[in-house]
Amino acid sequence: MEKPKIKLIHKLKNKYRIVLINDTTYEEKFSYSLTPINVFIGFSSFLVFFATILVMLIVFTPLREYIPGYTDTQTKHKVEHMVLQTDSLEKALNDKESYYRNLLNIMNDKIDERDTIIVPVDKKTSDVSLEKKYLLDEQFKKEFEELAKDNFSVEGNIEKTPSLENMNFFSPVEGIVSNAFDFSNDHFAVDIVTKPNEPVKSVLDGRIVISSWTPETGNILAIQHKNNIISVYKHNSVLLKKVGTFVNAGDAIAIVGNSGELSTGPHLHLEIWENGTPVNPEQFINF
Repeated sequence: MEKPKIKLIHKLKNKYRIVLINDTTYEEKFSYSLTPINVFIGFSSFLVFFATILVMLIVFTPLREYIPGYTDTQTKHKVEHMVLQTDSLEKALNDKESYYRNLLNIMNDKIDERDTIIVPVDKKTSDVSLEKKYLLDEQFKKEFEELAKDNFSVEGNIEKTPSLENMNFFSPVEGIVSNAFDFSNDHFAVDIVTKPNEPVKSVLDGRIVISSWTPETGNILAIQHKNNIISVYKHNSVLLKKVGTFVNAGDAIAIVGNSGELSTGPHLHLEIWENGTPVNPEQFINF
């Protein structure tokens, strides 16, 4: 067994010459001496060099993004950052939804009169009284007034309210009053019949405090104005403004509709409250 090994080693060390000869003149143009070991080492070195260059191209150039299953590090960081932001926004959104759900519960007489703070409402609990008729009591007036004053006041501190007769109210729609203000029958509003799909406009400058939907009143929108005045617009088909948006008098805020169980046709249900007390809109607005 020793002789074959010795012969193999000698064969690997045997020298060979590569010669280039002019076929016409037989003049030697180039010659190179090499051995099988040199060929093996040279070829292996070339493979290592090629693999190194390929790895460097993949790691340090944008080519890596074209490799299936390989994700850019910056993209990973961006995705992680977006996930964290999404979680934060989701939490903030849930808090806001709980807050406004309680506002709606107050408006629909779904809160205990002994409650003085807004707490999250369990959906199962709120569903128990979904069909309860809409009713505004003195407790709602006080709590809604304080809530709007603390969170969405137009000027911060509420000043002494001047006479409403000295204020310039903008007509929300043009139409005919089908159901007048009647305090004795708990109808704290005027119902104005107008053309379908007419824009509903803000009566004064203010900030949106409610932009939502209830089973009884449909799409509802409320605006906090200065001097502790609140205007409420109900039964809209579409709401055009979000909570927190500041609007000027005459700005379109909704579209007249027929939404809600208490509506019998396309009209606008308009309420105006001053210091927690409902007032007759017809005394200050010409429809």
